[in-house]
Amino acid sequence: MISSAACRLGARAFRLLSTRPVSTRPILVVGSVNADIVVQVDRLPAAGETTLSSDPQARVIPGGKGANQAVAAARLAGPSQLVQFVCQLGNDGHAAMLEAALEGNGLDLSGADRVDSPSGQGLVFLQPDGALSSVVVAGSNAAWPAQAIAQMPGLESRVRSAAAVMLQREVPEHVNAAVAAAAASAGVPVLQDVGGEDRPIASELLPLLSYLLPNETELARLSGMPTGT
Repeated sequence: MISSAACRLGARAFRLLSTRPVSTRPILVVGSVNADIVVQVDRLPAAGETTLSSDPQARVIPGGKGANQAVAAARLAGPSQLVQFVCQLGNDGHAAMLEAALEGNGLDLSGADRVDSPSGQGLVFLQPDGALSSVVVAGSNAAWPAQAIAQMPGLESRVRSAAAVMLQREVPEHVNAAVAAAAASAGVPVLQDVGGEDRPIASELLPLLSYLLPNETELARLSGMPTGT
């Protein structure tokens, strides 16, 4: 379902939750789900260059930072802790595969929507040493309502009744801001993974977060400081 790197990112966020007392309230993940098209390459092409993949076939696997986060939480928490995943599933052939994979990992998708848009896709270029680069095509992940809390039945109650809310940055920022505001008003901790779109974090969002989770590249981008040590 998810790469080892993605699982480490999800596990990092989940470990912050595991220091809290065990709760019967569900963990809520709101975010993206993609069909990842993985292409193995010996190296990335230079600008204007065409290269051949090192494997004649590409793999299509479930992914997306929201789905990775949700699956990592569900695997680490085990059957005693419900994990709910609110996402926007598409209308194409990938959608059924993605939905089956999410449910197969024990996620509650009762709050997910299916929208009239192709599924999100991640174009992933995997090098022999495990380094990867990717481009995300938002697809259905961009098709959230303008007023997510007001327009998605049950979303606010899910947020307010959660043990914690986990977010990423492959959905519109207004979705994260609205969900974080609802969570903060109910005293629900919010974990924001920085991974996703390269954009400034909205000033109104930052004070609502309990934890901000960047990797080294994202931290360097946000802080303008070296992160090599």
